[in-house]
Amino acid sequence: MQVVEKKDFNKYFRQIVETNNSFVLTTHVNPDADGLGCELAVNRFLKKLSKQSVILNYSETPENHLFLDYDAEIVKFIPAVHANTVLDADVLIAFDMNNPSRLRTMEEYFLRSKAVKLVVDHHLDAEDFADYMFIDLDAAASAEIIYTLLKDLSPGLLDKSIAEPLYAGIMTDTGSFRFPRTNADLHRVTAELLELGVDPTYVYNSLYEQSSLGRVHLLGEVLTNLRLAFNGRLSYFTVTLEQLMRNRVKPDETDGFVNQAGAIKGVAATVFFMELPDGVKISFRSKGDLAVNELAKIYGGGGHKNASGARVFGRKLDEVVPDVLVTAGKILFKEEVITNEK
Repeated sequence: MQVVEKKDFNKYFRQIVETNNSFVLTTHVNPDADGLGCELAVNRFLKKLSKQSVILNYSETPENHLFLDYDAEIVKFIPAVHANTVLDADVLIAFDMNNPSRLRTMEEYFLRSKAVKLVVDHHLDAEDFADYMFIDLDAAASAEIIYTLLKDLSPGLLDKSIAEPLYAGIMTDTGSFRFPRTNADLHRVTAELLELGVDPTYVYNSLYEQSSLGRVHLLGEVLTNLRLAFNGRLSYFTVTLEQLMRNRVKPDETDGFVNQAGAIKGVAATVFFMELPDGVKISFRSKGDLAVNELAKIYGGGGHKNASGARVFGRKLDEVVPDVLVTAGKILFKEEVITNEK
């Protein structure tokens, strides 16, 4: 693994693109707008250069992100169909992730491939599994990194089709430009994307204002059962399989639920638990110096200091919730006694 210094990102990216022809692009399981936006932008850019490029993802694209993939460029990875595509590629690029396990069934073929492997990411705790690691912990989103790479390589190729998915990635990963690392440089990048034709109202509306009635009902239902712990410093709530099915809501439609519980006065951290057929998905959010990524790592996850997640397999919701609460008390608040209140 070569962890490339930020000042050399452009040089190495140019070399990789100019000396290779076939590319496979991917991102993490349960992709978000940042990972998807990077894939789509780079795929469109490479095709403008007459390169062979394909996007292969383990997970389906969330419904509210499909507007970005208007030409159905993203293909669901099926080992029996696509294994050789990964094994025979010149270059493999993984966006917005730094742990190969997040590729799920693609991991085996990604690691076996003799292709040049590149990771572009902005998260902590990178694992050694690629030839080149473009890790910028100061970047607000992986899409911010990708924009600078593409702009340096061939600015004349940038257009709305490339700018729109990158804008979506930046907007979502910054919480609509309110999270830390939203600085003047990022706003300059955003301004350039808007100048390329991006309509911010359209992107926001497509991502956040197309909810099903069932999703709205479910959100109201689960917020009614929200609880506080550790003298009101932590809020937490759950979604069960029964609630998902009764409201006809897909698991990926709960994206953003965790952010709804952090606006309570005095709350410094929030945990959202979602029951799944094979385990529990956990989302963590925090404010200030509380590092929830340290909490997420205990459960096999990771992410940002103030926004992280984990997936626990083979355990039931009523087992995971108290376990995580006790651990959160020790890690975040240095307390072992949980004081619950509604």
